[in-house]
Amino acid sequence: MGRSAFWGILIIAVLGLTPVLLLFLYGPASNNLLSYPEMTHKLGEIAALVGVTLFALTFVLSTRLRIIEEAFGGLDKVYLIHGIIGSIALVLLLSHPILLVLKFIPANFNLAATYLLPGTFWSVDFGIIALLSLATLVGITLYSRLKYQNWKFTHEFLGLVFIIAVLHIFLVRTDASRDYIFNGYYIFTTIVASIGIASFIYSFIIRNSAARHKTYRVKDIQEIGDVHRITFSAENSENDALKYKSGQFVFLRFFNKKVGIEQHPFSIASTSDDPELRVYVKKLGDYTNGLRHLKIGDKASIEGPYGKFNYEYNESGLDQIWIAGGIGITPFIGMVQDLDKDMKNKVTLYYAVNAEKELLELERFKSIEHNNKNFRIIPWIKDKGGFLNADIIKEHSGNLHNKEFYICGPPGMKSSLTKGLTDSGVEKNMIIMEDFAFR
Repeated sequence: MGRSAFWGILIIAVLGLTPVLLLFLYGPASNNLLSYPEMTHKLGEIAALVGVTLFALTFVLSTRLRIIEEAFGGLDKVYLIHGIIGSIALVLLLSHPILLVLKFIPANFNLAATYLLPGTFWSVDFGIIALLSLATLVGITLYSRLKYQNWKFTHEFLGLVFIIAVLHIFLVRTDASRDYIFNGYYIFTTIVASIGIASFIYSFIIRNSAARHKTYRVKDIQEIGDVHRITFSAENSENDALKYKSGQFVFLRFFNKKVGIEQHPFSIASTSDDPELRVYVKKLGDYTNGLRHLKIGDKASIEGPYGKFNYEYNESGLDQIWIAGGIGITPFIGMVQDLDKDMKNKVTLYYAVNAEKELLELERFKSIEHNNKNFRIIPWIKDKGGFLNADIIKEHSGNLHNKEFYICGPPGMKSSLTKGLTDSGVEKNMIIMEDFAFR
């Protein structure tokens, strides 16, 4: 079955709506909530309270804690939800001042025009600074083409932005300073602020020493076309090697300044718990092109494992169809080698590439196919047969019902295949995807 993020999303929804519940349960009684000024003011308060709560929760989602990964069905899902929650928080926080200003329109345009001008109150200034900074950082994330390390550096300012937003919350003037928003307002905001700041500190300072890190050395480097195949061995002994399942991913950092010392996520391509860990890296940008400077014996820090992209997590006994697009073949390389010759279900791997020269490890796949009657490999070359789609899969695999689908590849391919499969009657929870949405 598909990995469900239900419990994680439910927890986020409950926590995000908690301030709304507190506002209506313990806030001042309203005699005329439907009046235009009071309604817009109340909506402005709700937008701020929910927005700041979700802002704090984005830091919690960035901690990579095991309990959070389990709640969302994999760290790749956590990061997808992180992006959605962050966008919702931004929209709500931007709506907050707009709704507060609307209550003065059309009765008093002059007051509305001056309400948000900086310099009048420190609390207002902090709010303006936090909003503009947040909008700028989110804009950089969505629309810039910064190098990874520069993009990551800008994200380190989000903690400062959150602190400025917290100052705005605590310095809100007049009635709010007398706990007027709802009884316990300062207790609630203190808890939210503490959780957000503590999570940020953990993610950017503490995690480097507290997370699941192992030290490896580069044992072998092979260039296969535009792909680097890198093999690592544990620095001290096999007993210090990472324990993982094939198909999971790790965050990898090389201690080679010419390559770059920032972390990047890569799928594991070796078999489960192999003391030698292997990754395939396609040359796509400055960082991956810099791998030409990598040398045998270079030290690397590996954090993980993360993710649940492995057939053993789903013990339904159904036949499975695995679909890889380009470098998305990486998690399947180890998974195919892990297959039991005596397994009862059948596995078919569709390997889609643009040109035949892009196929990786094809001979290995064919050898396993020869020795395992329940495994089949179907290379699909776009230059010869067009894009792989659900109809082609149905033609080669027959009825698509009562089968599980594992997909890893470019976003457009995953989206197109998901639509095609669901249109063909495949239930969405039977489609498991590796959602690498990392920068």
